[in-house]
Amino acid sequence: MPDPQDNFPSQYAQSGVSSRGAEDALSGLLEHILPTRKFSEHFPLAADIGYFANVIDLGNGQGIAFGTDGVGTKVVIAELMDCYETIGIDCVAMNVNDLICVGARPVSMVDYIGCSFTDKRIFSEIGKGLAEGARQGEISISGGEISQIREIINGVDLIGACIGHVSLDKVNTGKDIQPGNMIVGLASSGVHSNGLTLARKILLGKTREEQERNVNKFEERLGRTLGEELLEPTRIYVKPIMEMLEAGVDLKAMVHITSGGYSNLNRVEKDNVRFVIDPSPPVPEVFKLIQERGEVSDAEMYEVFNMGTGFVVIANGMEEFTKISKICKKYNVASQIIGNVEPCQGKEVTIPEFNLIGRGQKITKKK
Repeated sequence: MPDPQDNFPSQYAQSGVSSRGAEDALSGLLEHILPTRKFSEHFPLAADIGYFANVIDLGNGQGIAFGTDGVGTKVVIAELMDCYETIGIDCVAMNVNDLICVGARPVSMVDYIGCSFTDKRIFSEIGKGLAEGARQGEISISGGEISQIREIINGVDLIGACIGHVSLDKVNTGKDIQPGNMIVGLASSGVHSNGLTLARKILLGKTREEQERNVNKFEERLGRTLGEELLEPTRIYVKPIMEMLEAGVDLKAMVHITSGGYSNLNRVEKDNVRFVIDPSPPVPEVFKLIQERGEVSDAEMYEVFNMGTGFVVIANGMEEFTKISKICKKYNVASQIIGNVEPCQGKEVTIPEFNLIGRGQKITKKK
């Protein structure tokens, strides 16, 4: 892919989302939140804050995994299309896909809907999506909250919080990764629920008027409308990952590829490893379209979007890959070896094909 620019501020920042701002905000929160661990010493946390999900030690070797996430500005696509039936799937997906990263089986979720209106049809469609997501993720929806906050929000915001069960000796945060392990990518279903602000403003236009005009525009390269492509539900990986774990497949780590792209690999506990993405998996047409029309650099594309890989597992040897591949095929999820783990000082991700390096959550061009 061409790398037409390494502009500052980034395209994502210009679209209204600041990665640096998010880091500063998180730093401000953690200054006060991290010390709260001592307030619940009877039920300590089994993982560090900042991983995909955390685990509460209940004693007797058992833990409750928990996490929270939402669908972000994918709701805007639903509003533009007046179709809310699938964003509930996204809400469940973003939560359960994080939970399984620690080796937990998702159990139940509650939803929070902040809104400026209460339209029965729209809420029924949201409920339909939540129910379908629950079916795919094998969880219950055990409660929730509808908050009418017209003075704060215009439209709908959809967020979930999920719990799961895991034995403490099965908690997986990637500490057993070793150089020589293989990186296996599980295909995404599309853009999923990250980077939608940038994707929407590039493909549909910067103004609401442009977006309303273009959302139902048929795109030959995609074989459907732009809105349909962007609204494609986030893939839920619970069934194949749970089957891998229950079959005894030796997974060294499980990583949800969300905002930050492959740099999410850097969130694992293991230090002094380099995750080499080579060969780089084929890039779906929607991402090519976004990059070409928005003149977005390779570095930013791989930092903002999943680029066709929605979930990664790290394993050791072809025997394990054969098991992984067989299970993924059973659930119609394409999988392939996309790289390997190397020793290094510190922790980083490299994508040699595009001369990219990722440290922390930032991906840049190698100098």
